Amino acid sequence: MKALQSELAKKILADPRAALQLRAYLASKNSKSSLSTAVETDSVISLHSEQEGTVQYRVTVVPSAA
Repeated sequence: MKALQSELAKKILADPRAALQLRAYLASKNSKSSLSTAVETDSVISLHSEQEGTVQYRVTVVPSAA
């Protein structure tokens, strides 16, 4: 859960469009069966800010530490 408490996560969740993109990615990741051969969903989130313009982030799911 540390990743969800990071500054970047707070920025993404504060932006409505970026939050929807993240939710869609996570929902598609959770609904796939392990034997699915479907094409991978878009794992890029676009975040717009006045200072930086539009920045794209690639989403990567990492296994949790034990």
